[in-house]
Amino acid sequence: MDVLDRVAGPARELLARVDALLVGNGAPPGHPVWPLLRQVRALPGDAVAAFVAVRPEPLAAAGATIRPQLDGYVEAVDVLSGRLDWSGPAAQAYDAARRTLATRLTGGGGGADPDSLAGRLAATAGYAEAVADWAALSRAGLAAVLAEALGSAEAVAVRTAVDAEPGWSAFPQFGPSGPGAVGAAGAAATIAAAVLTTILEITERGEDLQERWRPRLAPVGGHRPVDVASPGAGTDGTIRLRY
Repeated sequence: MDVLDRVAGPARELLARVDALLVGNGAPPGHPVWPLLRQVRALPGDAVAAFVAVRPEPLAAAGATIRPQLDGYVEAVDVLSGRLDWSGPAAQAYDAARRTLATRLTGGGGGADPDSLAGRLAATAGYAEAVADWAALSRAGLAAVLAEALGSAEAVAVRTAVDAEPGWSAFPQFGPSGPGAVGAAGAAATIAAAVLTTILEITERGEDLQERWRPRLAPVGGHRPVDVASPGAGTDGTIRLRY
């Protein structure tokens, strides 16, 4: 459990009231929350609930699970680069095929070329770990904003003015145009703007992260098949073994 988990419960109740105010009474004209609502396309409560479900732990675990598999690629290339104890046209064709396969697996060397299968596997692990870091930092930032909202004067105004239970009027005591509605609507809009600004920043950082990693995660390009000459194409088809 992290700090976002601890504040999510109280914040859920507050944001339900904020959402009810926004739906029932809107926000003051020209308030910054209007463009934010258009950009995020979700009410604060829904946006926060969606992000609370994003957990960094499974992503970090996925990266840690993938990395040990890279050793298998290196071991396979070591086997492929072993000495051939036979010669002849078939041996030459086999040698060309195994070098092509080694290049496809790791780039042919001891490390992992970024454009090889091992390189893409390493990039997948790195991407999972990077997304896990993004999720952890984003959760901490969102938790700080929610904690500040919970202790704000705007939260007091929203709590005292709204009954957010489904089916109830947002302002039974004042009506939609009363003084309580006006003050609470502004308070709700202020809380919503702070929350949606944070959600938008989190989303943009996530999209930037995805774009940075996209080239390293692209599918590995195909390799041209090895052109193996048939035994009758200028060779006698002899296979010579060393013993």
